Amino acid sequence: MGTKHKILEDFYDEWFMLIAIHSNLDDHALVYALNSTLKAQFKRTKKDLELGQNLSFAMFEWFNEKTDSYWSLFPNSSNSQGVVNMTGLFKDMPSTAKHLLVPEHKEVDYFIKIDQEIGDISLKNIQEIPSIMAVYMVDCDKLNSKNNLIF
Repeated sequence: MGTKHKILEDFYDEWFMLIAIHSNLDDHALVYALNSTLKAQFKRTKKDLELGQNLSFAMFEWFNEKTDSYWSLFPNSSNSQGVVNMTGLFKDMPSTAKHLLVPEHKEVDYFIKIDQEIGDISLKNIQEIPSIMAVYMVDCDKLNSKNNLIF
């Protein structure tokens, strides 16, 4: 007879820094601005972050060799499409729904996840990009949706 082992969600605890970015830039424009300002090399990943059948988030990554840290940039929201089964005039009309990766911060447009601690200099440099309205650190310990960010 075999034994079953149960791993609790709280057992796995990955530490990371999370930077919130408020910006009206498209993701590719933000990546270009961050690469220019931070002298970074963010690149689009081959696979998006997928949380469901029709739900995915674009991902950009960069390994900073100077600090030996891994950076991930991703939007907080994504739209999924489905078909509403109704009768009458709006029969089989496609519908879209907005989904948030971190619902506690619904006002945030993008996040940068970093696996090591960085200085305030990077935050100040990001804030200097003209189309970025706000940049700040998020306390990851207070997030209920922290498991969405473990990838």
